Amino acid sequence: MKKGAIYGIIAAFIVIAMMIFLPVFVNKNAEPVITDEISDTARDTGTNAVTVNREIGTDEPETETEGDTTVFVTETKEPDVTTEEETESATTDAETATAPDTTSAVTTKAPDTTEAPETTKAPETTKAPVTTKIPETTAPETTAAVTTKPRDTTGPVETKLDPDKKYVAFTFDDGPDATRSKAITDKMLEYNGKCTFFVIGNLIHGDREKGMQYAYDHGMEIAIHCWTHEHYYTKEPEYYHDEVYKTADKIKESIGVWPTLMRPPGGNITESQYKSSEFPVIIWSIDTNDWRHKRLKTDSAADIKEKVNTIVNNALYDSKGNFNVKNGDIILMHEIYENSYDAFCIIIEELHKRGFEFVTVSELLQNPATGYKYYSATYKK
Repeated sequence: MKKGAIYGIIAAFIVIAMMIFLPVFVNKNAEPVITDEISDTARDTGTNAVTVNREIGTDEPETETEGDTTVFVTETKEPDVTTEEETESATTDAETATAPDTTSAVTTKAPDTTEAPETTKAPETTKAPVTTKIPETTAPETTAAVTTKPRDTTGPVETKLDPDKKYVAFTFDDGPDATRSKAITDKMLEYNGKCTFFVIGNLIHGDREKGMQYAYDHGMEIAIHCWTHEHYYTKEPEYYHDEVYKTADKIKESIGVWPTLMRPPGGNITESQYKSSEFPVIIWSIDTNDWRHKRLKTDSAADIKEKVNTIVNNALYDSKGNFNVKNGDIILMHEIYENSYDAFCIIIEELHKRGFEFVTVSELLQNPATGYKYYSATYKK
């Protein structure tokens, strides 16, 4: 009995020992079990899910399955680069939203961070029309020269006269003048007219020359008077030659064209001189005698008015008071006198009312031939 009892006790100890140590041995060789803290909700529901606190602004967690246990894997991303204003907006939304709402906000804010209209406004900064307007600012400068008369011709452009119209040619001697060359030209242009200036060579300089150039550039004709205004019809041939050709050279130098007409001082020239002249000799059919009625410093207003009226009457009427201007007349005046200019303004207005038009001598005579003296379009010798 004693031996049997001992064996029984030993067996019982062995069984107890096996019951105690066998589970420990088995647990050491088994795979580890995730022992993350179970949330109260999981414990109550009996699920094996592990709750994870996600960072605001991350995507939905990916999941991995291990047997019956589901593990949530968190993944943190760098935020996209946005503007300062957009960052403030995203932060405010994140502070007031839950995790699911945050992911939704992030995905829907993409259009705000890629605002194409603001980044595609480059065409406004590269306004091609503004940069291409340079030719337009330079075009008027390059084409302005076309409006002035070319200076490689033989004179102003001549027009064909209408046989049904009446024409006269105003001529002005003893210039050029610094102010009245331009004033006469401007008055002519008011009536769509032209005239001829017979100039003195040694006066072509400074403001006088500019006045002459202005007249030429606006369609007036420039012709030879003389170099010194001395009467050369009694002089030696060499003197006559110098008076004429020095003036012609100076005109050519100034306006770029060789003159085509000449008028001797006082209209005085010998037969041999005008018959051998390279230039047609232009006299006149109406003499206003304006130089006899020039203004004096001592003249009163009444004196000036009387002198101006005398010049006008000399131009328009004969000694009996009859209107005296005819188609084809050449009218003689002088540009250097103030009374002459005032009278001219009255004369041209009256002739305009009577249907006359105003042309240069060359236009009036229609290419005059050399070797003649011309008094009008209908009389020469």
